[in-house]
Amino acid sequence: MHITLETTVIQGIPTLTLAPRAAERCPAVFFISSYGGTKETGLSLGNRLAQRGIFFVSFDAWLHGERYDERLDRAADPERGGIYPPATGLDICVLFFQVIHRCLADVRTLMAHYANDPRVDVGRCGVTGLSMGGYASFLVFANVPQMKAAVPMIGVPSFTRRWVDILDETTYSNEEWAAALAGVEKQTQAHTAFVREIDPYDKLKEAAPRALLIMNCDFDTDQPKLYSVYAYRELLPYYADNPRELRLRIYPAGHVVTPAMEQDAVDWFCQHLGEPT
Repeated sequence: MHITLETTVIQGIPTLTLAPRAAERCPAVFFISSYGGTKETGLSLGNRLAQRGIFFVSFDAWLHGERYDERLDRAADPERGGIYPPATGLDICVLFFQVIHRCLADVRTLMAHYANDPRVDVGRCGVTGLSMGGYASFLVFANVPQMKAAVPMIGVPSFTRRWVDILDETTYSNEEWAAALAGVEKQTQAHTAFVREIDPYDKLKEAAPRALLIMNCDFDTDQPKLYSVYAYRELLPYYADNPRELRLRIYPAGHVVTPAMEQDAVDWFCQHLGEPT
């Protein structure tokens, strides 16, 4: 199949698309990269999807790629608003969640744009991404009812639980870090309130029975699989009448997306979004 690759900027969002050249009214999948990644990160997966007749949309998240800002690499600098010991990574974690939140608005903007594109059927959309993009995929899927299918890869669905656990790990592992956190308690409370506000965990139950394939890896110490195991257990009753629409797959790998994971994602989207019309 011939595939057309296009890059453009849509309302300030640098975007890359892979489109089946001859098809019209294709289902669409939106891709969100990892922290520090770019829209080109999704090219391998996008090519697989486009070969199967799916319109692929990848974009540079806020502060990433063509939207790069040095805050991405200097989040812990006091002049950039950093308040935590740099070695804890907590300032990066705060920015991580802020970028994820912006991704939700970006996907909505792109969906509105492609609603006017005759090549795209925005009534049959899906979302995927890896690591940070996995987090963002959970957020988008939970908040955008038009998303018929999602494949969050090596991410975490429970934002608040993950953030609080990281805070506790920081406090319990180093006395100096614990003292530093005690000195910025009000700011940390505000950060916790923000993470709790955007947390998609409870809304994922309302998203049932839309198709959700959760992917994590056995040896991933960056984004541990246990959070997804907990979520899967809690979601199962909400999919009781549609059990095939919910899957958790755990792969023998670290914090990476393997070719097998890409292929499983492609098969999932083809199954649940259908063919071009």
